[in-house]
Amino acid sequence: MSAVLQPLFWRLANEQNSDMDMVSVLMPRGAEEEKVAIEYAIDVSFKPSTQHQSPIDLRWSEEDGELFMSLLKNVMNIGDEHIELDIEDGMIQGLINLVATARFHTPWPGDDLEGEDFMTYRKEIEVGDFISLNTVYGFYSAVIVALDSIDATVVLLDDIIAPETVDAPEELEDVIMPSHRLLMLNRVCVLPAEFAEDMEATLLH
Repeated sequence: MSAVLQPLFWRLANEQNSDMDMVSVLMPRGAEEEKVAIEYAIDVSFKPSTQHQSPIDLRWSEEDGELFMSLLKNVMNIGDEHIELDIEDGMIQGLINLVATARFHTPWPGDDLEGEDFMTYRKEIEVGDFISLNTVYGFYSAVIVALDSIDATVVLLDDIIAPETVDAPEELEDVIMPSHRLLMLNRVCVLPAEFAEDMEATLLH
């Protein structure tokens, strides 16, 4: 995709009194000689390999930009035109959250979650696609953030809940895997988005 993405940076800052880094996104504003970076916090944190006192700023990688543009194309049906981001838009922030999860979290092996394969129609899948996962607990919506010939790495968009607690009050539900967890599963578990029962309602909440 040839759309131009404005320069974006990640800022990694140590969370006070913890060993976790909080992730925020920086967008430079203003003329080149007087650029000021606007910082927006997002709901992503991770345990860094090394501790640091001062914030660390990292420019978005090519992979970050490509994933973001793929998500943007799928969600907002844009073409290849120049993109002016409204980073205060809730949808844009949700997509950035997904990109940050893919960049800074380590995929959780999802072998124990994989449902039994069955004959059904399938579609070609690409990075940025919103899909449904076939798990032993049912079908759950997710988004693809990386692919190889065998596995798909996805970000969950739903909590995976034990069937016997689905109708229980939220505080009593047995959450097997929380939403926004980064998972790696066999590609055979990836099905079209419509298999998930409530794809639209859970898209980016």
